[in-house]
Amino acid sequence: MRRRRSALLAAALPAALAATLLTAPAAHAADADIVINEVQSSSATGAPDFIELLNVGTTPVDISEWLLKDSDDARTLRVPTGTVIGPGGFAVLETDVAGGFGLGADDAARVYAADGVTLVDEVSWTDHAFTEGRLPDGTGDVVDTDPTPGAPNVGRVPVVVEPVESPVVVNEVQSDDAAGGPDWVELLNTGAAPVDVSGWILRDDDDLSALPIASGTVLAPGAFLVVETRDAATDAGFGLGKADEIRLFTADGTGLVDGYAWTEHATTEGRLPDGSGDFVDTAPTPGAANAVRAVTSPVVLNEVESNGDGRGDWIELANTDTVRTVDVSGWTILDGDPTHEPIVLPEGTTIESGGYLGVITDGDAYGSSFGLGGEETVTVRDASGAVVDAYAWTAHATTTYGRCPDTTGAFSLTAAGSFELVNACETAEEPEVETEPWPFADDVVPAVAPGTWGDDMSGLDYAADGTLFAVNNDNAEIFELEQTGATQFAIAQSWVPAYPDGTGTPDAEGLTVAGDGTIFLSTERDNAAKGVSRPSVLRVELGADGATTSTHEWNLTTAGALPELGANVGIEAIEWISDADATRLGVLDRSTGSAHAFDPAAYGDHFDGVFAISVEQTGLLYLVVLQASGEVTVLQTASPGPAVEVTMALDWRAGGNALWALCDDLCNSASSELAFVDGQLTAQRDVAAPTTMPAGYTNEGLAIDWCEVDPTAVPTVAWISDSAHEGVSLRVAAGGACVVDETPGPGDGGGEVPGGPGEGSGGGDPVTPGAGSGSADPGASGGSLPRTGAEAPMGAPLAAALLLLAGLGLLVARRRA
Repeated sequence: MRRRRSALLAAALPAALAATLLTAPAAHAADADIVINEVQSSSATGAPDFIELLNVGTTPVDISEWLLKDSDDARTLRVPTGTVIGPGGFAVLETDVAGGFGLGADDAARVYAADGVTLVDEVSWTDHAFTEGRLPDGTGDVVDTDPTPGAPNVGRVPVVVEPVESPVVVNEVQSDDAAGGPDWVELLNTGAAPVDVSGWILRDDDDLSALPIASGTVLAPGAFLVVETRDAATDAGFGLGKADEIRLFTADGTGLVDGYAWTEHATTEGRLPDGSGDFVDTAPTPGAANAVRAVTSPVVLNEVESNGDGRGDWIELANTDTVRTVDVSGWTILDGDPTHEPIVLPEGTTIESGGYLGVITDGDAYGSSFGLGGEETVTVRDASGAVVDAYAWTAHATTTYGRCPDTTGAFSLTAAGSFELVNACETAEEPEVETEPWPFADDVVPAVAPGTWGDDMSGLDYAADGTLFAVNNDNAEIFELEQTGATQFAIAQSWVPAYPDGTGTPDAEGLTVAGDGTIFLSTERDNAAKGVSRPSVLRVELGADGATTSTHEWNLTTAGALPELGANVGIEAIEWISDADATRLGVLDRSTGSAHAFDPAAYGDHFDGVFAISVEQTGLLYLVVLQASGEVTVLQTASPGPAVEVTMALDWRAGGNALWALCDDLCNSASSELAFVDGQLTAQRDVAAPTTMPAGYTNEGLAIDWCEVDPTAVPTVAWISDSAHEGVSLRVAAGGACVVDETPGPGDGGGEVPGGPGEGSGGGDPVTPGAGSGSADPGASGGSLPRTGAEAPMGAPLAAALLLLAGLGLLVARRRA
């Protein structure tokens, strides 16, 4: 590419020769002691083009009015009168000035005597070399040199460049924008870890062109970086030509990271699939997933289910041609994550005239799969890679997104999903759901340093000793957290479990700590085979130095406890409830068809408790017994309140009667409080999220730190989110002080304590369902519910017991495998 910059004509005369030039008689052109010694036709630093002349003779030469030309006789430049070059002296003549000319990539430099006919010397080249000069000066061949205007030439030492391995690739290039926009290159980090690209260098096809990437630039996994190759304000950098190249080097210029060359402008060209595929003509998508320029097709993307119905996540294609069948063999479906492999429709796949084709994206029918998120894009491409249709959304639909009218209209919320059927385009009425205000502390604050985790955090639970545990759903990594401040936590240690046979990467969506300190994980699938459902509970013993032992796996579908589930809509949450609580509350066992009180002795070794689990696909809660022998028994099922469409997290109040069920961004983090009423788990109320919790946060974990010694104290509540919003996943709303309530009760000062002996077999006031709010009046928020007879008073005896333990100096140590 030609680069032209204005500059003043200059004659560089060494100061040491000045006196000689003023006094010695000048020779004539015919002496031929003047040679072209160096030429600069393109500078990496923006310096002007120049021709350097050298006097190889022993007497001064007056070159006044001599003529400079490039390869075109019509372009000339006169040397100023009075220009004299002494013996061994240099004259540097800038050519790219008013009335002059620039020196191109395939050009020449010629010097004529003042008559314009006598050729003194000439040098030509076929490609930019930035500077070329004679070595030795004046007599040697013309070779590539470093720029040394007005000084002896220095041969250029070639930089040894070696390819380097890096997850950062050139993903898209724009070299010719029809709208006149800038040229740019898009980089993409295809790896699983951030990459610091500070100081890395972009070049076009010129070896000395250089555009460094700004200091402090770090590419997160899957992130894009768009760099304009020329700064319009300063003219720094370079433009991208019709036949050109873009290359990415490490900061020292010796490591070639990636590159792409082209021979014709294509506006934009990019990799498909992103990060790994071949370069093809694309629509401009700077900073986003690449898309081939759209083509006209009778097939349209007609409906999207992103929140998982009974089938899972899916998209629907429709053939608008009412006469001809369309063959869609080899067509691909992509989501917005460039690291996901596209779904490829198998050979022989067709859509009949006027018909529909549903594609379950998180199933196992296509070899690759992916779930569809709350903020997502779906792109449909034909077998050549051309984009047929696409749709993007920013939040899960309560039903589906579909074209209304069917196949021809714009996308909108449908009244109901209609897999491979005409879209339900009647107005979808959002149900009005009443929720109570958040009953606990409302000031939600970040509880870990930004960047502690990336995305994919899910389960959260307090152990009996107050230790907080969390789990990541991408690799099942379990984190023990230490409290570093009133509302601040840091990672103390972590473990990465596998399945009991030592293989796989469990997709751990939920976590609970049982009474013996072991961890139970609720999982949807093995992330090494994302398209295959594996709705399992794992029991994990945590060892020293990050070691784990997964002692048990219960696949609840294989065991007959759950129906067949989609791969990404399985078990979301799990919570352990002690046998003591279950028997105290008269939990019903409905496993045999007739309800009877749960009897722990009937189930052998079952880890001293029952488990509440939630299933995304069904929306139900299941109360199950997991036996060490491998058997699974469903005691009963329940539904959360209407404000919680799907339960992403569970938390049980030990010693009380409150199970909290949390929804994610689909319900703006609303929660249901459930309780055992006459032994049946029953929804009591729905509560909104704290007013300081943004509606779009993807909370998938909930843990409530109840105060055992003062049941009226406001608890501390922690949430963990699947996305790292503002770089943070864990948030906390701090409760009140947890101290012994020494307020005299009605029984103090003599007489019987209410609920003590003589008060009847049921005791005093029962633990009231709905009273888990921690408010000053525990019964006020829940209203009046039937007394079960199995609900014993817990507050006074529990407080007394704890005071006794404190007096004896006993500590409850967490059991650790």
